[in-house]
Amino acid sequence: MASTPTTSAPSLALASLHERLGATLTPLDGNGSLVPARYGSTEEEYRALREGCGVADLSWRGLLEVTGKDRQRFLNAYVTCDVKAIAPGQGAYGFFTNPQGRILSDLVLAALEDRFWMLVGPGQEEGLAGHLQKYILADRVEIRPLEGVVPLALIGPRAGEALGIAELPAPWSHVRAAVEGVEVTVQGSERFGQPAWILWAPAAEAGALLEGLAAGGARPVGFEAQETLRVEAGIARFGRDFGPDNFPQETGAEEAAVSYTKGCYLGQEVVARIHYRGGVQKGLRGVVFETDSGVASGTEVFHDGRPAGTVTTVVHSFALGRPAGLAILHKRAAEPGTRLQMDSIESVGTVEVRELPLAP
Repeated sequence: MASTPTTSAPSLALASLHERLGATLTPLDGNGSLVPARYGSTEEEYRALREGCGVADLSWRGLLEVTGKDRQRFLNAYVTCDVKAIAPGQGAYGFFTNPQGRILSDLVLAALEDRFWMLVGPGQEEGLAGHLQKYILADRVEIRPLEGVVPLALIGPRAGEALGIAELPAPWSHVRAAVEGVEVTVQGSERFGQPAWILWAPAAEAGALLEGLAAGGARPVGFEAQETLRVEAGIARFGRDFGPDNFPQETGAEEAAVSYTKGCYLGQEVVARIHYRGGVQKGLRGVVFETDSGVASGTEVFHDGRPAGTVTTVVHSFALGRPAGLAILHKRAAEPGTRLQMDSIESVGTVEVRELPLAP
């Protein structure tokens, strides 16, 4: 499992509503923050995501706001995506990196007329705000945790119908719209494994919005179903599959998250050198298990008796009918079809390496 810095755990904004809807709340990745694991059957919630529409609470994610006249130029110097090319109404996915080119957090960015909103790793907002503030000299910019907003997500092939918007935003762009009578910012997303839109909702109305969407046919879906969907789609998650030990090229999201034409940013020299001079020695792959025995996130796997990497997330794949997961593997062990062992001495079980996505 990817290691992350010690941070304060964000609260789940709509916890009481989730309990009233029958959710089982569970800690996320052992960091203390809660997520709704499920409301009933995980498989039925998964089917809603695959075939219909699910609504999910994203308030377990960290939220940041950047304001000030120099915000665009300043932020562009600390992330891998090209912020200078983003106009109001647009957005991006990228990474914060440190001077060594390793990932501090991922981010989903929404550019408003006078500010940026960002979804970052859970519990990372205060640490990232402090990190950026160290570099403010004469810049007219303010960075702070974003308050008064709760992000929800509509996920699935029928999510657009639930929104009732004539023209849905393309991935990462966004529009203002009234959804169930609530004025929200609707942003397209590509990080859920199915068509999806993030709804940046006023905190005071987020509960009513979720209930209205549920009454209109969007099924509340818990974290377990969402995790299954993203693993099958081959989408790595910060804090689980990658973290501060990883370079952007190890996440499977390099093409979507890293610009090699934007110019300098913190860690850019290292990230560019890796890209142009041979790449990294590890990469994201799918893995499929032969047995339920010994299957768990954090399982170390071996190739010819040598450590090959760690299985970072394990789910029961409903599409494959067996346990499956994601792993960041050494290149020598990452060829699709390779069989890895879950024990360096005795073969207590094997894992087959697969290309991503694991399921369409």
